[in-house]
Amino acid sequence: MKAVITKELIFDNFANKVTPLQRKQIDAWLLSQGNEELYYKWLEEWENNNLEYEPDSVALTDDYREFIQANPRPIPEVKKNFPKRRLRIIKGWYPAMVAAVALLFLTAGIVLFRDSISHKTYQTANGETKTFLLPDGSQVMLNARSSLRVPRWGFGSSCREVFLDGEARFSVRHTPDDRKFIVKTQKDFEVVVLGTEFSVFARRRGSRVVLNKGKVQLNYQQGKATKQLVMKPGQLVSFNQQNQVSVKPAVQAANFSLWQEKRFVFEETMLSDVAQMLEETYGLRVEIDSPELAHRKLMGSFRAENLDELLQTISDLLDINVVREEDTIRLSEKRGKL
Repeated sequence: MKAVITKELIFDNFANKVTPLQRKQIDAWLLSQGNEELYYKWLEEWENNNLEYEPDSVALTDDYREFIQANPRPIPEVKKNFPKRRLRIIKGWYPAMVAAVALLFLTAGIVLFRDSISHKTYQTANGETKTFLLPDGSQVMLNARSSLRVPRWGFGSSCREVFLDGEARFSVRHTPDDRKFIVKTQKDFEVVVLGTEFSVFARRRGSRVVLNKGKVQLNYQQGKATKQLVMKPGQLVSFNQQNQVSVKPAVQAANFSLWQEKRFVFEETMLSDVAQMLEETYGLRVEIDSPELAHRKLMGSFRAENLDELLQTISDLLDINVVREEDTIRLSEKRGKL
């Protein structure tokens, strides 16, 4: 039975209130060019009715004027030997100052909220993964504590540009005019694609890109030089903190996309690296009681539905104490252990 796609269902999709099955039905519906045009029309209507910020410059100006009237600034005492024309200059200066300050406040407000008006941000909380449908029909799954900024009123005619902070998997929809899809990061590299599936990790301890299928080009900065690298399907490209590149084969690359299945793979991973992963994913502070313990390595593959399951598995694998107190996790050797 063919699914009936209504305006109400599309609005629920924009508000992330649809089921995975309904989302698939909407994706199939979007394959029609006529439906795609209707989708963008409904998107504009939904955005206009659900603004994240609507500035009221008239009210702000009125509030500031009332404040000035309720708190008048006294005119400074003028020495008697001042020329009379100097006194007239001082009296006329205060209203001009008020107007200048009001203009300054208004300009600062425009600069402050310009980005939030022109872009909207998708984001996830601690330990949360979430899937979003972008205006062009592309899909993005954000890992925990990640955010993606996209143009609020749709992509331009030249390219589709988004800004990622954290980790995400993209399924990019190809456009008839071959518009490029560009993922920008704060880590001195960007991913340029036409239509493909890939994951991007851009956090404090480093960056990496995993290409599942299709073709992507990486533009990155190394020192003062701008370099490019074309990836093949199944490859993993990693950047260290100096933006030096390493390429790994498909077998190793697959392990870095398992977060979507809540699966963790440790291949001689030091506990200090695991601690950083916990901080990035759950927003916690991790303390390791000794350098020796921090250098101990984990081996294994397992699934963890939540933080407690993950901590219990780490405790079992290394036979250590794992204690959580509010926003802090303490890792320590068991007493009496050699």
